[in-house]
Amino acid sequence: MTPFAPSTFPAMSRRSFLQAIAIGALAGSSFETVGRAVFGDVPDAWASPAAPTDGLLVVVTLFGGNDGLNTFVPRTDPAYYGLRGAVSIAPDAVLAVDEQHGIHPSAPYLADLYRAGLVAAVQGVGFPVPDLSHFATMAACMKGSFGDAGGTGWLGRWADGLGAGADLAAVSISGSVPLHLLGRLGRAVAVPETGSVYGAEQRPADLRLYDGLRAMAAAPSGRGAWHDTLAATMRRQLDTAVLVAPSLAMPSPTGIAAQRFAMAARLLNADIGLRTVDVSLDGFDHHEHQLAAHALRLADLDAGLQAFFATLDPRLAGRVTVLVVSEFGRAPASNASGGTDHGTANTLFVIGANVAGGTYGTAPSLTRLDANHRQVAEVDLRSLYGSVVDGWLGGGGSDIVGGPFEDLRLFRAGPGAAVSGAQIPIRVVLPSIASGYVPVQPVRVLDTREGTGGRSAPLGPGETWTLAFGGAADVPAGAVAVAMNVTSVDATARSFVTAWPAGAPRPSTANLNPTPGLAVPNLVVCRLGDRGDVSLYNHAGSVDLVADVVGWFSPASTLGIVALTPARVLDTRDGTGVGAPAPVGPGESIRVPVAGRGGAPERCSAVVVNVTVTEPTEPSFITTWPAGRPRPLAASLNMVPGQTVPNLVIAEVGTDGAISLYNHAGSTHLVADVLGAVVDGAPGRFVAVTPVRLLDTRDGTGAPAAAVGAAGLRVQIAGRGPVPWHGVTAVVLNMTAVAPTADTFVTVHPAGEPIPWAANLNVRAGEVVPNMVLARLGVDGAIDVHHHAGEVHLVADVMGYVIG
Repeated sequence: MTPFAPSTFPAMSRRSFLQAIAIGALAGSSFETVGRAVFGDVPDAWASPAAPTDGLLVVVTLFGGNDGLNTFVPRTDPAYYGLRGAVSIAPDAVLAVDEQHGIHPSAPYLADLYRAGLVAAVQGVGFPVPDLSHFATMAACMKGSFGDAGGTGWLGRWADGLGAGADLAAVSISGSVPLHLLGRLGRAVAVPETGSVYGAEQRPADLRLYDGLRAMAAAPSGRGAWHDTLAATMRRQLDTAVLVAPSLAMPSPTGIAAQRFAMAARLLNADIGLRTVDVSLDGFDHHEHQLAAHALRLADLDAGLQAFFATLDPRLAGRVTVLVVSEFGRAPASNASGGTDHGTANTLFVIGANVAGGTYGTAPSLTRLDANHRQVAEVDLRSLYGSVVDGWLGGGGSDIVGGPFEDLRLFRAGPGAAVSGAQIPIRVVLPSIASGYVPVQPVRVLDTREGTGGRSAPLGPGETWTLAFGGAADVPAGAVAVAMNVTSVDATARSFVTAWPAGAPRPSTANLNPTPGLAVPNLVVCRLGDRGDVSLYNHAGSVDLVADVVGWFSPASTLGIVALTPARVLDTRDGTGVGAPAPVGPGESIRVPVAGRGGAPERCSAVVVNVTVTEPTEPSFITTWPAGRPRPLAASLNMVPGQTVPNLVIAEVGTDGAISLYNHAGSTHLVADVLGAVVDGAPGRFVAVTPVRLLDTRDGTGAPAAAVGAAGLRVQIAGRGPVPWHGVTAVVLNMTAVAPTADTFVTVHPAGEPIPWAANLNVRAGEVVPNMVLARLGVDGAIDVHHHAGEVHLVADVMGYVIG
């Protein structure tokens, strides 16, 4: 047994993905696809990603009949304003994109994409024989064939032809698989936008159910091979769900639409061989009060597109096309209820870096209408589908749509080809839990030695304790995460302690490594569960835990985080920060100016500092608090004689921009490196996540499976785990140094920058030492990690990230 959490979080593969969603998606998937996953026939070969020149397609369906005229507005056509009257979009409100057209004002991002040459607006799309029924027209749209399709959809038939390695060709971000993804071979599954998977819930009733299902597979049942196979697969599915849940359930932007689009991007980023993803939005049937209602729906679409491209791996930008369709447009004239009725022709959109932007087809006349006063379609919808299949998905369009079609030639280049100047504009979408920091003077909220926090006994082996923050330390109901210093005391065995949001599956990560005979501290930044609670798990032996809250994160706070390149602001060995070299004696406090030093702004409210004790002469503890205020009952570090112990501290700044540090017993030297600052009005918003392992050099997670030598290590952070590709300036990691071959210290700094004279971890040969790190990201969203001597294994778990 190792004294730290093992890395069991796997790379996402088709096998783990199918196992995780199979049972929960039975109602929305074809039996053949789910049956293979349930009964174990999921070959490892299926885990291969799509080829670099394979096109990836996201189909967005606007159910109800989106009003193309009010989305892609003919702003210079007087007939449009004459027919629409009060339901028209005023010329001064339209977002002009060319000499004749504009985009609805609720879709500014779509307008930006169009102006960048990345949107093909295909006008006058419909069917030669229109039908005003939602059901009949949507069925025809999804079938997408000139002839009898045998109950299949156009993308389902396309997936049927992909070959043996494509049994997971399509995903629908919904509760069921729509017709256009259904083929004869059934290669599509459904995933909810929340990313929740059956088996990952942690409510007591769910846990009892899962325990019962797992018990079915404990031994041969005597009920036959089918029973035992299904039971064993169910157990694997339940176990896999806990592992893959963090990859699916990540912080999402506000709104169902944006969440669906973000999930679509995450699944494509996972590179599990998906070729198509379906996203649907409802509510576009506006027979009355259209102006306000349609504006809201288009704002949803616009937010979704923003979320998609902000989440998408930029390396996939040249391989992804987004197709926006709807079953029909609206009638050209408004009705008496301030809305529009079902139409017969529409404007649809094709979006992507390799799309040849502009207008396609012919806009149907608004003065020469049919006998029912509706427009006459100029482009058959099946021509649009065939053009996408031939131009983006590899060919065979006439086979898919069941006949010849007009090729619209929508693309400047095929998938994966670089197109000069094709830069997708990115608008970073903040998750709803993006927060500012609220620093407080440390407050004790848990001490299992004497009952603070509701428990007066150590945590036993394999035991979990949930710490409720309702009213504790004045943590408000609106807080989404808490920062607390957690210390393990009187451990009876080498172990690890994991902190995570109560109610979520326990992640395979670690925050603290208790060691017998030592008091081991570490800062923990943890997202709160739905009830404002944090769960704490102890792996082995028994251990007492002490926790002091030093602050929390709230969307209402205006205090942003500024991540810095590490800089030394205190070293009592040479007098840095205090004037003259001298250890801190028993019962002695020192005052350290931090505002305006090491890159921290003069008017900061708090600083993030890595405090290290070295050469202590007696068992003791260090308290850090705002200068000029009474010293609280709390501890930032604990040490024994001869130890060198680091700990990250988020310290509120007191009078004259200083913090105070107190040593309880004996004498010790203190070193402090500033890593960040908390500043009112700063743009840095913190997003707390359920912990996910990003690095483990023991098993090859995030880096080669080898101890790190003198050359150091570059670790990609942006775009991995729950960390998005765009807009991230810094990351909060729990970094652990494992069994170095020599006494050493570890420094984490922005990739591409010189190694600073600072340290994040200090560890002796053979020890396991964790510490929280606030790391500013450097080139390509990465960090560099170096250490001083010997070789060492490194483990890093992400706790959150900073946007802006």
